[in-house]
This record gives sequence, C-alpha cells and structure tokens, in this order.
Amino acid sequence: MLEFAFREAARRGLVLRAVHGWTPPPVWGYAGGVAPQVEADQFRAVEAELLDEALVGWREKYPEVTVLQDCRIAGGAQAVVDTAADAALVVVGRRRRRHRVGLHLGPVAHAVLHHAQAPVAVVPHD
Repeated sequence: MLEFAFREAARRGLVLRAVHGWTPPPVWGYAGGVAPQVEADQFRAVEAELLDEALVGWREKYPEVTVLQDCRIAGGAQAVVDTAADAALVVVGRRRRRHRVGLHLGPVAHAVLHHAQAPVAVVPHD
C-alpha cells in the first residue's frame, strides 16, 4: 500500500499526506498523578514516531516525494475521511483474505469508500 501511494505521488508530482489515526488505550487517564494532557502528549509523540519509522524506508526510496505526517487522536477511518476532502487520491490498504467467504474489506477501507470526497484506491497487502 505504501509503495503504491509513494509511486503515485511521485508520478503525479504531488505531496503525500500520511495519515495515522489512533485511539488512546482503554485505561487512558487512570495513571494516577499524571495529568491527562501530559499522557496525551506522550502518546502523540509515540504514535508520531511509529508513523515516522513506517515511512523512513519509503522516503529514502522516493526522495522526490514530499511527505506530510498527520497523526491524530481519532479512529483510522475518521482520520482519513477528515483529511480526504482536498486529496487528489486517497489510498487505503486492506489485508489479503485467504478464504473466499466473508467481507473482504476492513472497517477503515469500507468507511473511506463510503464517506471520502475524493477518489479512493484500495490496495491489498499482507
């Protein structure tokens, strides 16, 4: 999925916005003496670092692509839909399903297909 997104951004000469929506763990806010805002800032830093690590090899392979990282507290689907309004193309992944029956889209790809205001490419990955 990331290869497709980087390749399309390079081919079209566009900026790539990598969106990562995350939700706090269920026990968030129960740490005792730590203020929730401090915890939120710590979680934001960790999530932003994870996104950066996921992109590092692709940035090296496609140095001509400018990447904007967008890491926010929101479900994955909501984060992508919220940022898709001005996109030329939205790229979402879906895991390859080995069985033939059942839904072949996950909740993020399904929601983005139904709610994004831009063209959507769903790219299977392992």
